[in-house]
Amino acid sequence: MTMDHAAAKAQVLADEGVIAALPLDGATLRDLALSLLAEAPAPIAVKIVLGRRTVVLLAQDGTGVDNEHFLDLKINTVFNCGHSSLWWFHHLRSTSRTLADVAWADPSQVIDMGGGVPLLAHGQIVGAVSVSGLAHQDDHALIIKAASRLIGR
Repeated sequence: MTMDHAAAKAQVLADEGVIAALPLDGATLRDLALSLLAEAPAPIAVKIVLGRRTVVLLAQDGTGVDNEHFLDLKINTVFNCGHSSLWWFHHLRSTSRTLADVAWADPSQVIDMGGGVPLLAHGQIVGAVSVSGLAHQDDHALIIKAASRLIGR
């Protein structure tokens, strides 16, 4: 069964609309990180940045240095493509391209897998949340689920 990547991209855009309603104050971002850790079905690492400044970096036992590396790749992807890293995953596949086909996409700096989501203020990306430790689609879904609960959706 083939996946409809165009439809999946549209769903990810809707997810980005959900997280756009998330307040970007310290208490909310802390609560988001703690919710992600509490709700994860397996050990994860979480990183939240505002601008390029890390405001939260937490990792559970069972994660490692590779998870931290993936957190950074996912955040870089958000800032470079302007959308969730899962959107980028589906965009590439819906256009039959790979990272190698995109001039700016240095594979040592970005990745085509989900788990990085933009934080928005007035429609502009001002930060990102990333999760590593689950299947990449589940990393993304966990962020959206936790953010939705925090904003009461």
